[in-house]
Amino acid sequence: MRIATAIVNWNSPDIPDVFPWMPYGEALDRMVEAGYDATEWGPSMPTDPDELREALGSRGLDLVGAFVGLGFRDRDRWDAELERALGIADFLTKNGGRVLIAAEAGDDRRRGEAGHVDESRGLTDAQWRNLAGGLQELARRLRPLGMTLAFHNHVGTYVETPAETARLLDETDPDLVGWCLDIGHLAFGGGNAIDLLPGYADRVRHVHAKDVDPDVLAQARAGGWSFGQALAHYIFPPLGRGMARIPEVVEALQRVGYDGWYVIEQDTAPDPTATARANRVYLEGLLGA
Repeated sequence: MRIATAIVNWNSPDIPDVFPWMPYGEALDRMVEAGYDATEWGPSMPTDPDELREALGSRGLDLVGAFVGLGFRDRDRWDAELERALGIADFLTKNGGRVLIAAEAGDDRRRGEAGHVDESRGLTDAQWRNLAGGLQELARRLRPLGMTLAFHNHVGTYVETPAETARLLDETDPDLVGWCLDIGHLAFGGGNAIDLLPGYADRVRHVHAKDVDPDVLAQARAGGWSFGQALAHYIFPPLGRGMARIPEVVEALQRVGYDGWYVIEQDTAPDPTATARANRVYLEGLLGA
């Protein structure tokens, strides 16, 4: 297994107006400064594969994959969303990326209900079938590219809560759709990875490691904050300082032989580089790396 980072730690597309947007070259330099040798791609990074290859290669950084939100819940959006996702996948493969991390697209209402959703206003049965079908079709088309599809449970989308995450995994073919377990998003959404892993550990193909500050989460729920508001208040603290039971989750993944990537995301931090370094050291300690 390997540890990677993501440019979202320095440039968060969810709240681009709250924190200054760092030039991508500077952000990549900060990754190296924090001790990383691999990263996921993000929208503030080059979209030209040659430019990206030079930017990463000159810093000794490998490319892991990229995150994309997809609107498969609407059947009439399948063609456009498949084309978009496959375009991103093709771009990633040109620089060695092998994981496409897909989330449900969400909408303004769901983003406004982050961490305090009304599940009765979730997807209809038809929308669940659409979402599952679209993901499976995408996975089939990714295989010739040598790409893995890992579905990301994500706050602010229609697959946020433990029940929604379990339903997505139940609705999809395990041979096609893996799980990107985001430890922090699951805790933010009202659950804990420890409770879902006994039934779904074999679906984990990718891990996003983050923690959740219980005090900020309580404020977010009491105040009806949106996802962006929670990020601006640093809902994700350094690893090990929150409620997501990171050591237990890592131990559980080790027990089942998980050997994929751990991508450390915190999204927002007062000092992103120092925090990224501390998070790496903390996770290395848990993994015995």
